[in-house]
Amino acid sequence: MKAVTQLLLPPGGLILLAGVGLIYWRRAWGRGLVVMALLLCWALATEVVRDQLLAPLEQRYAAFSMDAAALAEKPTAIVLLGGGIHQHSPAYGGVDVLPRAAMLRTVYAAYLSKQSGLPIYASGGKVLRDEGAPEAVVMRRVLVKQLGVAADAVVAESASTNTWQNAAQIRQRLAADRIQRVVLVTSAWHMWRAVTAFAAHDMQVIPAPCDYLSEQKRYDLRSYLPNWQVFADSSEVLHEYLGLLWYRLHYGHIGLH
Repeated sequence: MKAVTQLLLPPGGLILLAGVGLIYWRRAWGRGLVVMALLLCWALATEVVRDQLLAPLEQRYAAFSMDAAALAEKPTAIVLLGGGIHQHSPAYGGVDVLPRAAMLRTVYAAYLSKQSGLPIYASGGKVLRDEGAPEAVVMRRVLVKQLGVAADAVVAESASTNTWQNAAQIRQRLAADRIQRVVLVTSAWHMWRAVTAFAAHDMQVIPAPCDYLSEQKRYDLRSYLPNWQVFADSSEVLHEYLGLLWYRLHYGHIGLH
């Protein structure tokens, strides 16, 4: 399933589209497919189009506002979702480290924990790999050794490999600790699917989005010109929409309400 998704989403899907067009180049519709692939490639690489795709995801939930008194009303924990692993980093002597998205989530979870005193439940296993440490273990190491969070305030859940499993595994951990409410930390563009999964597992969720991809500035000429990083962002967003659709199909009515 992961391989098929990677093939269909950009750039794979656009390459396939252009490839079919080249095979049938002698026909008008074949040439049209090539032109369409090029135009889509340009559009997805612009800030304007990327931000339009991001808007329904990143603007669905407001930024988290700390209210210590409200958080103290019932047992609450911060849940930190993994965002991948950079394996065998030469800069750190070959150990596994966190890539950009995972690091931004981890830093934000540490900030919230220090502000509120809430414990952190880091969730994430070995996704698409067999070797190295689980995501949650690496996040816990960063939280404790690099960000100064107390070791007894961080729990690592390393059995899950996707967002739905994150929710299922964390639900079990929290039930044992008699906690039903979570401050959920993940990237803003991923929050819709994350809230869906945790709410479906009977948890009260307070969204705490971070790692916004959309531009928080006025557009200029360069916003309409192609950029490789923007193209990567757009591909990530399309993957997220596909994930929401999969939740809709796989878990019935769940996901797109």
